[in-house]
Amino acid sequence: MQHRLRTLLLGTALAFSVGAGAAQAAIVFQDNFNAENGGTGLLNYTGFANWAVTGGSVDLIGNGFFDFQPGNGLYVDMNGSTGQGGTIATTTVFAPGTYSVSFDFAGSARGLNGIVTVTLGDLVQTITLSSSTPFTTQSFTANVSNAGTLNLTFASGIPGGDLGGLLDNVVVRTPDVAVPEPASALLLGAGLLGLGLLGRRRAA
Repeated sequence: MQHRLRTLLLGTALAFSVGAGAAQAAIVFQDNFNAENGGTGLLNYTGFANWAVTGGSVDLIGNGFFDFQPGNGLYVDMNGSTGQGGTIATTTVFAPGTYSVSFDFAGSARGLNGIVTVTLGDLVQTITLSSSTPFTTQSFTANVSNAGTLNLTFASGIPGGDLGGLLDNVVVRTPDVAVPEPASALLLGAGLLGLGLLGRRRAA
C-alpha cells in the first residue's frame, strides 16, 4: 500500500511540475482612447481620463475626425494644433518592478515621420516611423525603481508643427508568472490527500 501511495505522489509531483509551466501576465494599465470625449475627436485635447498633458499639445482624432488611420477608433496625434510637440504622462504611478510596455504607433500620414520617445523607469526609447507607416505594435521592457520615472510618458520628437506621429492602444503588463493549470492543482490536491493517508497508516 505504501509503495502504491509513493508512486501516486511521484506521478502527482511530475504532472504538477509540467502543468505549472503555464504563464500569465496581468494587465496593470490599458487605454485605447476610444472612450475619450464621448467618442468624438477634439483638437488640443486635455481632458484625458488616464493622462495629463505635461508639455505642448496633442490632438484627439479618429472616428471620422481627421481620421488618418480609419478603423482604429480614436487615437492621439502627438503634435497638437498649437504647433507644439506634445508630451503626455499617465496619471497612474507604477510601483517599483519590471513591466512590459506595448503600444501602437504610426507615422503622421501627412508627409512627416512619426517620432515619439517613451519613458518609464529605465526605459527611454525613441521610435521613428516614416509618414506612410500604419499603426505598428511596439513592445519594450521597463525596470522601475524609486529613483526612476514612475509615470509612463510619451513625448513627440517633432518640436514644432501640427503633424505628429499617432499613438494608440497603450498596455502595461507585469512579467509572465508561472501559474498552475486547473488540472495540475487537482492533481496536487490528490497527492496531498494521498500523503495524509500514508501518514495516518504509519501512525496506526
